[in-house]
Amino acid sequence: MLGYPNGGKSNVSEKDARQQHPQFIETLEKGIRVLEIFRDGQPSLGLTELADACEMTKSAAQRFTHTWCELGYLAKDERSRRYSLTHKALELGFLYLNASPLISRALPALKLIRERCNLTVNLSVLSGHDIVYVMRIPGPNQTHAEMLPGRRMPAWCTSAGRVLLADLPPSRVQTSLAQVTPVAYTAQTEVDREVLFERVQEAGRNGYALTRDQVLVGQVGIAAPIRNVHFQVVAAINITAQLSAWPVEKVEQELVPLLMEVSQAVSIG
Repeated sequence: MLGYPNGGKSNVSEKDARQQHPQFIETLEKGIRVLEIFRDGQPSLGLTELADACEMTKSAAQRFTHTWCELGYLAKDERSRRYSLTHKALELGFLYLNASPLISRALPALKLIRERCNLTVNLSVLSGHDIVYVMRIPGPNQTHAEMLPGRRMPAWCTSAGRVLLADLPPSRVQTSLAQVTPVAYTAQTEVDREVLFERVQEAGRNGYALTRDQVLVGQVGIAAPIRNVHFQVVAAINITAQLSAWPVEKVEQELVPLLMEVSQAVSIG
């Protein structure tokens, strides 16, 4: 039995640990939080909504929003008095995509997989307890959200997340699972932490992860790691498909060998 203290809750939050560092600038963190609050997909927010969501006073929120507006990252509708992100926030993402060696070296691999199977192919990295899709090549019939890079998903329920977690020491995997509250996306979503821990270890043993019906009913996902020259996992490539067209046996026979072959050929310096 795995031990999860306090019923799976951490004694010291990551936020508290960060703030204890002498070089941590708390004011800067609060300002960034104002931008990140749009992560949930709200097109616009009022000042009171922002203040409440960011857990700060209304006057503090007003100063931060004014600064972001002056810098061009937020725009204020003078009639509704609501704030929204501008294209300048997207420009930061472009700077990352344009400069990242990971993107430039992995993109040909993603294209190759897409050409061979005509399915959605993603590249993701681990960010805290989540994964972030940094590059996406959509397959047919994808939704708007599934086409966009930058989307964040829990690591514990995704094939890519399990592959990325598998490179961590078991104690760190256990800590990560203890600090999240798994919520079922479907009736088949696995939420028991001991089961999830074993799924991560299984991904490490197999060299790939396979999930079905974990986030969307009828969807199967497989993921394999990308390693650097020191054999450390730095990213994951995953393929998603519909179970109606790609039952698990077919995925294991056709997609897993393709994914393993291509992902192992990518090395990040």
